[in-house]
Amino acid sequence: YQRLYSKPIKRKRALTREDLNVVSSSLAHTDSHDDLLFLSLLLTGFHALLRLGELVWPDQRDLRSYRKLSRRTSVMCTDVSFEFSLQSHKTDRQFAGDTVLVHKTVSGANPLSAFRAYLTARDSRHPCRSELWLRFNGDVPTRGWFTRRLRKFFPADVSGHSMRAGGATALALEGVPHASIQ
Repeated sequence: YQRLYSKPIKRKRALTREDLNVVSSSLAHTDSHDDLLFLSLLLTGFHALLRLGELVWPDQRDLRSYRKLSRRTSVMCTDVSFEFSLQSHKTDRQFAGDTVLVHKTVSGANPLSAFRAYLTARDSRHPCRSELWLRFNGDVPTRGWFTRRLRKFFPADVSGHSMRAGGATALALEGVPHASIQ
């Protein structure tokens, strides 16, 4: 079937583990709070198969809601993983939220070490704030902020959705059953 006046669908490219390694090695020796935040968001989104909108605020102020922000108090870290609560989101039918669990990787860009580095910087800079994801200036990161940082590493064929698509593709390539990838 053919659509009237249609243009070919332009999908954004899925990120690869190699892409993550490039960003991670580029930011390996940074002590910039916002660089640590960006890397942690990128690796968390990829490994937890999260949508960008589940990690950052929309650019439109009237669409922002504190109810949807993850809280610092929900974080739990172990030697091999970290977890936090994802408040209500667009696929949450019971409005109960979900727990996001991310394990460290054996090789390459490690989401656990990136998260710990960010968390140390965040707790030092903003010890009394309840939001988990905070920029150096205290603002919750927005989609535009994340996308501008993404553009420093990738062309326009990569977007916030590329994290989720890339994480799902990586799991499929590793042989994880399709029913387990969500």
